[in-house]
Amino acid sequence: MKALKTTMIFLAFSFFSYGQAFKKVIIYTYPKKVPDGKVWKIESGKKTIVQLVEGSLQSGTFCNAMFLSRPGIVFNINKGDVYNAVSFGIIISDFEKIPYTNDYTYSITPTSIIDKNFELSELKVKKPEDVGTKEIVFYAGETVFVGNCIASIELTEYNMTKQQLMLEKRKEDLKIKEINALKAKLSIPVDPEKYVPTGTEPVLHDSNFSKLIFSSNAVLYRLPGKKFAADNNSIWTMTLTLNNFNLLSTTGISKSYKIIDIKYNSDLKMREFDLGDNLGNPTHKLNISWSNSSQKYNILLKSNEGSEEYQFQNTHSTEKD
Repeated sequence: MKALKTTMIFLAFSFFSYGQAFKKVIIYTYPKKVPDGKVWKIESGKKTIVQLVEGSLQSGTFCNAMFLSRPGIVFNINKGDVYNAVSFGIIISDFEKIPYTNDYTYSITPTSIIDKNFELSELKVKKPEDVGTKEIVFYAGETVFVGNCIASIELTEYNMTKQQLMLEKRKEDLKIKEINALKAKLSIPVDPEKYVPTGTEPVLHDSNFSKLIFSSNAVLYRLPGKKFAADNNSIWTMTLTLNNFNLLSTTGISKSYKIIDIKYNSDLKMREFDLGDNLGNPTHKLNISWSNSSQKYNILLKSNEGSEEYQFQNTHSTEKD
């Protein structure tokens, strides 16, 4: 009897411990962040609950056709920024209506997870389980939301393993190291306005700042497919931080770029910023220096392929943090 009691206590403790290892979370159409020390998963072979958008059961719709096909497919689970998300779909082996819920809530069994590289034609020559991956994992700090045919979905939250925690720590340390390296380069040099030997360290006019705002009322610019034009009537405002460069004019031009890298261009004697879109794809170069003779900034913004260019004249700073 004592042995039986001990065994039951052990089983109860094991169940409690296992029960604490995971829990269910519901993801909706608005972004939700994975907590520190956790991962969210969808795994093949493990049932989960999905709520389809209204109209998914209406014949003739894309969502209806995908869900009722064999095998069925539901879209999308999204990761990242709302406007530049990475999207995934689920190939399902079966589905079952959840009793006492609305008409759109089902229990599904994932067979595999697919991404943007998936093509329906693959299912003509491959089994569903041989397409895509067996699971999708969202890590601490990542944002997740659903869209398209999915109104909400149930994910499983697990504690990170020791190995995952160590990997996340390394990634975070590397990220901090990269940020600090960029911070050290965030400065505006003085244009020597004369010959200096190659490798000469530039004199800095601005350093140790988090934000610089420039203003210009004279711009020579060229838009894609157009010739150079001068604008001496508008006010152009530029905001420079460690992460972004934003451009705004009183004529309505508004542009925003992500800073990918910072270096010194020894040929132009200017600080050079590699700019890109939200996904980090390089698109433009920004060059800035200070002129002692004019007591103004020299700023040049040019697209990498050369079709777009802005030469800012009579430029000064209006704010520095």
